[in-house]
Amino acid sequence: MNPRTLVLVTAALLLSAFVAATALYHRAQADAATRRAIDHGDRLIRPHAPILGDVTAPVTIVEFFDPACATCQAFHEPLKALVAAHPGKLKLVLRYAPFQIGAEHIVALLEAARRQDKFWPVLDVLMETQDDWKPLHEAELPRVWKHLDGLELDLDRLRRDMSDPEIAARIQQDEEDANRLRIDTTPTFYVNGRPLPGFGFGVLQKTVEAALATLE
Repeated sequence: MNPRTLVLVTAALLLSAFVAATALYHRAQADAATRRAIDHGDRLIRPHAPILGDVTAPVTIVEFFDPACATCQAFHEPLKALVAAHPGKLKLVLRYAPFQIGAEHIVALLEAARRQDKFWPVLDVLMETQDDWKPLHEAELPRVWKHLDGLELDLDRLRRDMSDPEIAARIQQDEEDANRLRIDTTPTFYVNGRPLPGFGFGVLQKTVEAALATLE
């Protein structure tokens, strides 16, 4: 074997070993996430969590999300469309994981809006205008208020409710659950109590379709 061929064969072997090691690592990570979901399944859904869709739907997506997360923003409309496409069969449960700087204030605003039955309209507006109120990768609450015009919110009450200890307790509970499940990125999804086998909306859609198929 000449030196050039030897180099090429060695490089190919090293690349193959790297690919195999990477696959094993991701498989181990996925298995660990599944074990945590099983061990701490009671932490996936809390009674206070907002739900989109029929609460009795047999297939459940749990999303740990951050309203200041750009990827969560990108998933927002496709997720709503996915739930709407399967009425009575699929629901979305939202949990908070406010990892971005300042995101905890946006979450408090969402929970306060919920007391006025405006959670989903406010969330829609926040997702549409995220680029404005998070101009430098940090959520800036003062830039949000102008976007709430026209939603018929009592803004004085909204501001008061944002400081309510009950709302702070809900956010803390979600953060504790995310920490116990070792969630460190958003969005993180579970379908019927199990983490996704990969990442991306296509993976989520296929996992949901597989769960729906078991109902037939």
